[in-house]
Parts: sequence; structure tokens; C-alpha cells
Amino acid sequence: MISFLRLFIAFSLRHAARHRGRTIAVVCGIALGAAVFTSVRLAVHASIASFTRSMDFFAGNADRVLVQPGGVLPEETLARFYTHPAVRDYTVLSTTYARKADAAAPPFLLIGIDPLLDRTFREWRLRGREAEAVEGWLDLLREPYTVLLSLPLARELGLAPGARLALEHTRRTADFRVAGLLEPSGLALVEGGRVGIVDIATFQELTGLYGKIDRIDLKFRRGVSAAEIEELARSLPQDLALHPPSAARESGVTMIRAYQLNLSVLSFASLFVGMFLVYSLVALNVAARRKELAILRALGAAPRTLFALFLSEGVLLGTLGWLAAIPLGAVLVRHLLEAVSRTISTLFVRVRVEDLELSAAEIAVSFAVTVVTSLLAAWQPAGEAMRVPPREAMDMVAPEERRRRSARFAALLALGCLAACGALLPLPPAGGVPLAGYLAVLLLFLGFALLSPFLLEHLASGLDGLLARLAGPPARLAGRAVRQGAVRTAVSVGALITAVALFTALVIMVHSFRRTVETWVRQTVSGELFVTAKLGQVNRFRFPIPEDIVEGLRRLDAAFDLVESRRWFLERGHFPYEFEAMGMETFFRHGDFLWLQGDPAAIRPRAARGEGVLVSEVFAARTGLRPGDRFEARIEGSLVDLPILGVVRDYRTDGGIVFYSHAHFRERFHDPRWSGVRFFFREPPADPEAELSRLRRAILERWGDRLDLVGGRELREAVLRIFDETFAVTTVLLLIALAVAALGIATTLTVLVLERSRQLNTILAVGGSPRQIRSMIFWEAAFLVVTGEGAGLACGVLLSGMLIEVINRQSFGWTFLYTVDWPSLGLSLPLIFGAALGAALPAVRAAFRQPPAALLRQR
Repeated sequence: MISFLRLFIAFSLRHAARHRGRTIAVVCGIALGAAVFTSVRLAVHASIASFTRSMDFFAGNADRVLVQPGGVLPEETLARFYTHPAVRDYTVLSTTYARKADAAAPPFLLIGIDPLLDRTFREWRLRGREAEAVEGWLDLLREPYTVLLSLPLARELGLAPGARLALEHTRRTADFRVAGLLEPSGLALVEGGRVGIVDIATFQELTGLYGKIDRIDLKFRRGVSAAEIEELARSLPQDLALHPPSAARESGVTMIRAYQLNLSVLSFASLFVGMFLVYSLVALNVAARRKELAILRALGAAPRTLFALFLSEGVLLGTLGWLAAIPLGAVLVRHLLEAVSRTISTLFVRVRVEDLELSAAEIAVSFAVTVVTSLLAAWQPAGEAMRVPPREAMDMVAPEERRRRSARFAALLALGCLAACGALLPLPPAGGVPLAGYLAVLLLFLGFALLSPFLLEHLASGLDGLLARLAGPPARLAGRAVRQGAVRTAVSVGALITAVALFTALVIMVHSFRRTVETWVRQTVSGELFVTAKLGQVNRFRFPIPEDIVEGLRRLDAAFDLVESRRWFLERGHFPYEFEAMGMETFFRHGDFLWLQGDPAAIRPRAARGEGVLVSEVFAARTGLRPGDRFEARIEGSLVDLPILGVVRDYRTDGGIVFYSHAHFRERFHDPRWSGVRFFFREPPADPEAELSRLRRAILERWGDRLDLVGGRELREAVLRIFDETFAVTTVLLLIALAVAALGIATTLTVLVLERSRQLNTILAVGGSPRQIRSMIFWEAAFLVVTGEGAGLACGVLLSGMLIEVINRQSFGWTFLYTVDWPSLGLSLPLIFGAALGAALPAVRAAFRQPPAALLRQR
């Protein structure tokens, strides 16, 4: 080992030090990729940690949780457990979102508990001396409208113990006294530490849920068997469900991890592009030092020693790149954290991340992936090094025919990769993860990268005569140089192909998705004004609009049609989804769904008559249910069993949604009340803005303090803004991948110029001008960039189809209409071409770094 280290220092490290410029460039490329990969994973990990911590603090040490799907439990349900032989302890818990009586104040989580029963289930402690803490705890029990605030929330609101706080909720606004502040532990850490705790009786008065609770937590006696627990579950009414306390956490984490996998794969693309840089540099070192390798072999070095030398170079580059990525990732992760957590809150579950948590496991994964990627990149060149024969010490050049055979062999391998890619696409996901699809993407990239030597050779050969006539000897010499170095330069071209393909595919995918969402917003999220109960959105529409307001809204204005709705958030196994009862008949007069399966003309009247439900594409994909199957669910005690009429596109939630007629739900099951209503113009008015302002003013004057209003245009713009924010992360990843690819072009050209320094300076010595040398180098860059962009564009079109039809469908369950944003592609590709061509500047400077006489003198 000591001998090998001495050889590595003398042979590899000294060579890297002499060519520190190219080494630094490759390390920077790896650092960019590793920083993006690490930052994305740390940001998602922080969101998962925040969510799981909140769920664990809620769950406490309960064994089971009793809930009513889509509704609340009557307090009388507790009587079942007073003397039940299997139950040791029980407690109740309810949650809602409230805010300081100020429309601009952000809402926070308000938790209602029984302070006596809850002490053995969850941890929460008051700050201050023991006597003060006990007094605050007793105040929560004996004094109505007292609240305990977490320390971060109290600081945000500027409150101290004893202060008064007017709390605003959907049902009412009430004046509270702050009885104490919570230590930062247990329940006080939920939702990033923005919580308040009240007694369950005060909670019920504030929310109007008299005699109702969200859930009952149970602890079983020691030695209770699973059979006894199952018997207890069977003895409960059918509208109740007994779940493990971790069920909500597991379903949420499953959805977030699917998002994490997709972002990790996308961010790995930057690291994958950096892999080409490592391959390029190690392959260059092998090719440029073949004579030295042959001499080492002649002196007795074993092939495995040479193999280990160049593998060690790959490991060293990966390690240095990862170390350089640490400060870059520290900056990047702060910007990604907010965007990632906001996307997770919008699409999956509500998270609030206050602090970044460094995960040793995630850091280890980042290090391992970076180093292993660099190791794999160095594997093939290291294999070439160990096969250098000792006799090559006397050879001057490698045979030209071997280069051609290499290009043809690489082309055959490329066709094999593309064929395997096509065979993998029809395979189903494994455990909900599109592993076959991801492998197909990797094979697609490898196939096009392997095809690049063949493309470079034929492009240079095909344009040889034309370029000689149009651009003169520099272009012709550049074409010959590209043909001779096609295999070596193909590595950097492969990096550019990968980056351009990702850029093209995501431009197409995002444009297709946005155009589909725009169509969906116009048709399904249609309406002039949306009205919900105050804080209805953040409280998941749990609290219906009061009946007196409903009656007033019905009689408000004859110029508008009303579409009422009620939404419930349900679960099917561990799969969360929404059920929405809405005024179908009126809705179909003014809007429509974005249909996917079924004949819309035949289904619309049936849906309006309440003959069945419509399900979203995501719901159909998650459950496997199709038109003709039956949908079953328990909602607030009612067993809903209806046929599925059709499948529609809907992008409101990753969990899917089911639609049914509100009027027929009331007739067949129970009165669902209204959680929201939207207004449509009955006839197009002469001045829509004036009419809408008049309606909004009338509602605000009568019920402004009890309702939330949002204009249809505002809501649709907000949906599209959230969509754009969701894909902002992918834009950052794309730009970094393109930057790494441009760095690869710069490295390759610089290396080629340094290799051919004698040749270039000979041209200068016999009368060639610096301008001709610069022209030749730029023409070489043009060959590489044109090949990379052309192949990358073709690869990107194929990749976009795979992302839309396979990976996106299997990961999230939704698809969209395939459309290409030709103007954006047409504008961006020349910009990429110019940026990549600008990468030739370092190579031009390297060509004239030393005078010709110094380089041409004999040694």
C-alpha cells in the first residue's frame, strides 16, 4: 500500500498538479452536480423530518386512534372505552387553524386537548418556575378562553403571559388570555413551532363543534393481543375506523418520498453530466500517457496496478468535487428549502420547515453517490490503461483503424441501449416507483452518448468539401481534427447531449403541463367569484357556511347562477383523496371537466341526474378503478356506493378527487351543507367588472367578517403561479446541468489544444496566422456543439414522451396533453449554442500561452 501511494503521488498527483487548470475545471463540474444533488435531498429530508416530527408528536404514545372518515366523533363514543377490558387509557384531541383577528395575519394550528387525560399521551410543558407552570396549567382547566402559545408564535405575535389575544376562526372571533408559554418540546414543535393549545371545551365553543371531537387516542393494557384489538374494531359502528397512530404519517411520507425520488433523479442528471467530465479527464490522461504506461509495464508494473492508479484518480476527483460542493450546497440548499417545502405543502401534505436538519444518512448517500459515480466514470479508461502493452513504448501513434472500429462498436452499443430502453418502457412500476422508466432514461442517455462518435465522424466527413469552399483551410482542418478525435471528444458531446436533452424534455413537459392546466383552469376552475367560510381553505372546508348565510346567498342577485359544493378529505387504505359534492347541473351550463375516459355528451346528463360519480385520473390510477366499477366510501356516517361514470383530468391534489351531484347526495344520503359556492354570470353583462364589484360589495357588507372571497381570475392566476413555483426548482437544475455541459466542452477543447500545441505552433511557425488558429478552434467547437445540440434535441423529444407517458403517470398518476413550445425552444437553442461556443475561449487562450519557439525546440 505504501509503495502504491508513493507511485500514485509521483505518477498521478504530480501530473494533476502540472495540469491544475483541467483538474480544477473537472472538480468544479463535479462540485456543481454534487451540490445540486445534496441540496435537493437535504431540502426534501428537512420537509420529511418536519412532517414526521409533527405527526409523531400528535400520535404521542397511543396504540390506536379512533376517527370518523370525513366527519367528527360524538363525545358519547368515549363511553365505549370507560370500562372496556382492553383499554388502559384514553384521551381526545381536536385541531383547527385560527389566526389573530387580522386578515393579514397568517393562520396557526390550534390544538384542543383534555389537559388531565392527555398528560400520559403527549409531551408539553410550560416555561417558567414550577409554581408559575402549575398555575398556567390550572388556568387552562378552570378558566374559559385561555390559551398556551408556543414560544416562536408568542414572539411573532408580540405576546407574553397574561396578554389578551383576539382569535379569529371560521365560526366566530373570541377574546383569549395567554395563560403561559410552552417549552420548545413535544406538541410545541408541531408545524415548525407555530401552535396554540386550549382546553377541549373552549375549542368546541370557538369552533361550534359542541359535543364533537376529531379523534380518540387509545392505550391498551399490557398483554392485549392483536385478536382482541381486531374484535374491538369490529364491535365499533361501521362509520368509525380504528387506525394505527402512524397511518397519517406513513401516507404523507410515502407521497413526499415519491416526490423526493423524482427530484433526486432529476438532480442526479447534473452529477451524471459531471460523470462525463471525469471520464474525459481520465481518458485523456490514459491516452496522453500511453508511452509512460508502456514504460511502467516494461519496468515490471502489473496491469492491476495501472488499473488501480486511474481508478484512484476517479475517486480523488469525486472526493475533491464533493468537498468543494459543501460550501456551494450550503448556499443552494437555503434557496431550495423554501421552494421544495412550498411545493410539498401545495401538492401533498402541509409542512412548515423552520430549520435545516443535517442528516448523516443523506450526507453519506451524497458522498457515496458522488464518489461511486466518479469511480464508474474512471472504470473504462482505467481498463484501457491496464491493457497498454510494453511494446507500445516504441510506437509513435495508435493505429487509425482502431479508432474507426471503436466508433462503429460504440454505435452498435448505442443501438442496443436504445432497443433495451424501448423494451423497458411497458414494464409496470415496482412498489409505486417507476424503476424501469428511470433505467430506460439512463439507457436513452447512454445510447445517444455512445452514438456521438459515429455522428461526429459522419458530420465532419459530410461537411468537409462544403466547409473547405465556404470557410477555407481552418474549417477543413477543424473537421479533420474532429474526425481523428471523435471517440475522445464524444465524451463531452455526450455531456452536452444529456444536458440539452434534459432541457428540451423539461421545456416540452412543463409547457405541455401548463397548457393542460390552463385549459383545466378555464373549464373546471371556472366562475366569477368563489366564496367559502372564513379560513375554509386552510381548514380543508371542514366547517360549512352557516345556513342563514346560505339562504341569503340564494336570494342575493338574480343576475348570477350559484354552484354549491362540499368537500371532504378521505382515505382509501393509506391513500388520501377528496370527495366533492357540487351542483352538477348548473356547473355544466357554465363549465366543464377535462375529459379523459368516457363519452362526455352521454355522461354529463347522467352525472347531473346523480346516477354516478366522476373520478379524477389520479384517483383511477391509484385505485385501479375504471368507468363501470363502483365507488364505495363512508362519509359522515353515510355509506356512499355509486357507479363510476367517467374519468376526468384534475390537478388540485396528488391524491385524486371524486365528484358527485350535491343535490342528489342530499336526497340519497344526508344534507352535506355548503362549504363553498361559486358565482357565474347568468348572461354575459355589458360591464363584467362592475357587476362583479357590485356582487362582492354586497356580500362583504352583509357577511364580510364570516366569509372569504376570491375572484375567479385571481384564483386561476394563483393556480398558475403555484404551478410556475412548483417547476422553479427544475429550472435551477436545468441551468446547472447546462453549465456543467459547457464546462465539459471547455475542458475538452482546452485539452485537445494542449495535446496539439506542437502542431498548432508549427502552423504558426510556417506562416499561419493567429486568426486562422482561432478560427480552427471555433470551428471544432461548432462541430461539437452542433452535434450535441442536434442529438440532444432528438433525445429530448424522446425523453419528453417517456416523462409524460411513463414516469409522470407512474409517479403521480396524472398525464397531460403533449404540446411543444417551439418559440421557446427556437429561442433557447441558439442561446445554448452561443454559450457552448463561448466555451472555446479558454482553449483559444491556451493555444497562445507560450511562444512557438519555446514549444518547438528539441528537448
